[in-house]
Amino acid sequence: MLTSTGTPRQAAGRLRALRATGLLEAEGVHALDRLTKLAARTLAAPTALVSLVDEDRQRFASAYGLTGELAETRQTPLSHSYCKYVVDDQSPLIVGDARLDARLHDSPAIGEYDAIAYAGMPLRSPDGHVLGSFCVVDSVPREWSFDDIAVLRDLAEAAESEVALRLAQAEQAISAARLSAVLSATHDAYISTDLDGDVIDWNGAAERMFGYRADEVAGRNIADLIIPERFRADHLAGMKRVRVSGDSQLSGQHLRIAALTSTGREFPAEMTLQVVAEPGGTVCHAFLHDITGRLVATSEMEQHRKKLDEEHAFLEAVLDSVDVGIAACDTEGRMTLLNRAAREVTGQQITPDTSAAEWLAGFQVHESDGRTPITRMPLTRAQAGESVEGQHMVVKTPDAWRRFVTNGRPIETGDNRRLGAVVAFHDITEVHRAEELRRARHAVAQVLSDATNAKDAGIEAVAAIAETLGWSCGEYWQVTDDRKSIVRHSSHTTGDRDLSAFTGDTPLTFVLGEGLPGLVWARNREVWWDTSAMPADMVDEGRTEMHEVGIQVAVGVPVRSGRRTLGVLAFYTDQDLPYDNDTVQMLDAAAAHLGRFVERRWAEDMSLALAESRRNFDRIVAQVNDYVWTVEAVAGEGPRLVYTSPNSAAVFGGPVSVTEPTTLADQVHPDDTGILDEFNQALLAGEHAEMECRVVGLDGVVRWIWTRAAARFEGDRLFVDGLSTDVTDRHELSERRERLLEQEREQVERLRQLDRMKDELSALVIHELRNPVGVIKAYTEVLLDSPGLAGAERKHATVVDRTTRHLQGLVDDLLDLARLDAGHISIDPAPMAADGVLHEVLHSHHLSAAAKGLRLNAAIKPELEVLADPQRLRQALDNLISNAVKYTPDGGTVTIDAGHHGDNVVITISDTGIGIPAEQYPHLFSRFFRASNAQKSGIKGTGLGLAVTKAIIDAHGGTLTARPAAGGGTEFSLTLPTPDLDPR
Repeated sequence: MLTSTGTPRQAAGRLRALRATGLLEAEGVHALDRLTKLAARTLAAPTALVSLVDEDRQRFASAYGLTGELAETRQTPLSHSYCKYVVDDQSPLIVGDARLDARLHDSPAIGEYDAIAYAGMPLRSPDGHVLGSFCVVDSVPREWSFDDIAVLRDLAEAAESEVALRLAQAEQAISAARLSAVLSATHDAYISTDLDGDVIDWNGAAERMFGYRADEVAGRNIADLIIPERFRADHLAGMKRVRVSGDSQLSGQHLRIAALTSTGREFPAEMTLQVVAEPGGTVCHAFLHDITGRLVATSEMEQHRKKLDEEHAFLEAVLDSVDVGIAACDTEGRMTLLNRAAREVTGQQITPDTSAAEWLAGFQVHESDGRTPITRMPLTRAQAGESVEGQHMVVKTPDAWRRFVTNGRPIETGDNRRLGAVVAFHDITEVHRAEELRRARHAVAQVLSDATNAKDAGIEAVAAIAETLGWSCGEYWQVTDDRKSIVRHSSHTTGDRDLSAFTGDTPLTFVLGEGLPGLVWARNREVWWDTSAMPADMVDEGRTEMHEVGIQVAVGVPVRSGRRTLGVLAFYTDQDLPYDNDTVQMLDAAAAHLGRFVERRWAEDMSLALAESRRNFDRIVAQVNDYVWTVEAVAGEGPRLVYTSPNSAAVFGGPVSVTEPTTLADQVHPDDTGILDEFNQALLAGEHAEMECRVVGLDGVVRWIWTRAAARFEGDRLFVDGLSTDVTDRHELSERRERLLEQEREQVERLRQLDRMKDELSALVIHELRNPVGVIKAYTEVLLDSPGLAGAERKHATVVDRTTRHLQGLVDDLLDLARLDAGHISIDPAPMAADGVLHEVLHSHHLSAAAKGLRLNAAIKPELEVLADPQRLRQALDNLISNAVKYTPDGGTVTIDAGHHGDNVVITISDTGIGIPAEQYPHLFSRFFRASNAQKSGIKGTGLGLAVTKAIIDAHGGTLTARPAAGGGTEFSLTLPTPDLDPR
C-alpha cells in the first residue's frame, strides 16, 4: 500500500482526482500513447509508461514496450512499483541501476520485469496532486543525461495537459449531472426564459406547482402562463427595459409575487431572480416557492404568539406572586426567566443577552457550612441534564446571608427534546435560624440541667453553642475574684481546621478592654466584632494569631449577676457573618440562663459551704476552752441567746443551750456590774468591746472571764457576737508575774550599777596603764638609740619595744571603746580629700604587702571630697587595709575601689584571703570577736580593730558593711557623706 507523506485529507483528495480522470479504467488513450512512444524513441529506452498509483496498485494508462501478461493486465502491485516513490516524494526519481539503489535494490520488478534503469517525472493534476509518473525503463544500467531528463520533463508536462483536459471534462459532466439532479429534486419551481419571456427550461417542481408539463410550455411566453392579468403589462415593460439596458434591477433579489396555475388559481409565491449573460444570450433564471402555507402558518403563528404572550404574561404574574425564587435558562445558557422572589434575593435583573454564567457570577454561593464555595450551581447542573433535589446552599449578599433549599431539573418536551433548565429555591433562612437557635437553647438547657458546678456549666454551654451554630471556636472566660483580670477556662473548636495557633494550650489572662473577652467585660454588653478593624475602645487585640487562621467575626456576651459581669461567652468564626440580632438575643438569653444558674449554684454552694463551715466551726470550737456565743438585743427586754458553743461549762461551770439560756448578765459578780454596763454601752454604740469581770458559775465557783464582742445589725435587729475565755489561771499568773517582774527590775538596776562600776574601773585601769606603758616605751627608745647597746641587750630591748607598742595599741583601742561607750569619742569632721588619705595608707602598707608577695590594686577616683576627721578616717582605713594584708595568704590580691555613689563616697576594700565563715558575719564588729578560721590559722589579733573602726564610721554618720568577696576572701564597703557645698 502507498505510504503518502501528505495528510489523510490530501491523500483522499489525490485519490478523488485520480479516479475523476477516468484513466484507471480506460483501455487506451491515444494522446498518451503517442507521448510514450515518442519518449521511448527519443530516449532510446525499451519501455515508456504513464503510471498511475492507486491505493494498492499501479495502473498503466499508457504503455510502450510491454510484453506478455504485463501488456494484457497493464497493472502491477505496489510492491513492484518504482512510481510510488515519485508519488511519495512528489519529485522526480532518477535511478541508473536499481540493484544498487538503497530503496529499490530488493524490488521484485528487478527480477521479474528486468527493470534496471529508471527515470520518472511526477504527473500532477491542476490542483497539485501527484497522480503518478511519466517514466522510461531500461533493462541495462545507464547514466541518464541532462538532455534525457529535460526531454522526459517536457513529455511529462504534455501528459499533464491531457490529464487536466480529462479532469475538466469530468468536472463539467459531474456539474451538469449535479445541477440536473438538484433542479429535479428541489421543491422550488425552476423556470428559465430568454429576454422575450419564452420558456427555455421548466423543472418537475414547476410542473407540479403550475400544472403544465415541460413539453407544453417550451417556447411559450411566461406572461401567458403564470402571471395574473393585472400584472402582465408591468412584467412586459420590465422585460423590455432589460432588453434595452442589458441590466435588471431585480436580479439577485427575493420577490414576493402573485402567480397563476393552469386552472386559474392565483396563489402567493416567493421568487428569486437571476439575470445571467450566457454565450447564447442573456437568460433569466427564476426559482419560485409557493408560500400559501407559510402565510397561513405565519398568521396562525402570530395568533399563537399572541396567545403565548398572554400565557407568558399570566405565568410571569403567577410566578412573581409566589415567594419561591424561580430561574430558568434555554439550551444555550441564556437566562429566560427570573421571577420577583429571585430578583429580590440576588438583587439582579436580566436582559435577553444575560447568560446563566454571568447571572450566577453576580453573587457568592456556598455549601450549607457557609465556607465551601459551590463550584457547580444547581441551574448549571440542571442545564447539563441532572435533577437536583433539596440542595442546601447559602447565598451571601452585601446585607445578609440567606439559606435556600434548591430543586432543579432540565425542561424537556414529550419527545425528549431539551428546551433548557429551571431551578426553584425556597428561602429557609428564618426557619433554619429559628431551628438552629432552638437547638442551641435546648443544648444549653440540657447542659445546665446536667452541670454540677458553675465553671463546668460555662464550659459545656460554650461547647454546645459552638457545635450547634457551626462556629469555629467557642471559649468560656471568667472574671477573677479580685476583679483585676479575666481568665480563659476553656477553648472548644469545631470542624477539622487547625486552630492551635489561635487557641493554644497555655493559660490566657486579659485585662479590662483587652481582646474580645476584655471588651465585653468593659462594655458589660454584647459585642459583634468584625476582626478586620480594632474597635476604638479596645485596649489591645489580645491575640493577633486570629488573622493567621482566618477568624473574620468574633461575638461575645457577658454572663452577669445583676449588673455585675461574672464571665464572658466568646465565639469565633471564619465566616464573614453580618450582624444578626436573633443570634445575639439567643446568646444573650443563654448567658442570662447561665448567669442565673451561676447565681443559684453559688447560693447553693454558699449554703452548703456555710453549713459545712458551721459544722467545722462547731468542731473547732469544741476543741478549745473559749466559749463562743451570739445574743440578740431586744428593746425593753434582756439579751436573748441565739447561739452557744458546746463548751459553755468552761465559763459558766455547767451546760448552756438556746433552749436553757444563761448569759453573762445573769451570772456577773455583783461587784463587776459596772464593768458589764460599760461593756454593753460600747456595743450599743457600734464599737468593738472587751472586758474582764468575775462570773459566779452555775456550780457556785467564781471565775475571771475575759470577753471580746462586736455588734452587728441585720435590718433593724441588733446582734452581738462574743468570745469568752476563762482567765482565772492567767490572773493568778499575772499576779505572780508582777511580783517576779518587780524582783527582776531590782536585779537589773543592781547589774547596771555594777556595769557602770566595771566601765569606770576599766577606764581607770586603762588610763592608769597608759602612763607606765608610755614611760616604758620612752625608755626603750632611749636604750635603742644608745650606740653602746649591743648584742643580747639590744635584742632584749627590741623585744621590749615591740611588746610595749602592742600593749600601747591595745590600751589605745580599749580607751577608744570606753570613750565611745561613754559618748566622749573625739570626732572633728571637716571637708577633706579621701583619695589622698587612701594613697597615704596604701603607701604605708607597701612593704608589708611586698614581703608576702601580695598585689595591691587601687582604682581611686580623684577629688573624693568627704566630711570626716582625717586622723580617725586614717585610723579606720589603716585597720581595714592592715587586716586585708594580714589575712591574705602569700601571692594573693588586695583591691581598693573608691568613687562617688549619689551624695556619698563609697570605698570598697576586698581581698582574696581566708575569708570569714558565713554564720559569723553578724558578730564581726563585736569587741574581742575573732573568726574561728583566723584562730585556727594562728594569726594573732585582739578582736578590737573592727569594733573600733565600726564605731569611728558610725560616729561620722557613715556605714560599714562586710560580705564575702566574689573570688573568695572578704569585702568591706565603707560609705561616707560628702560635704554640703550648697551656700544656702
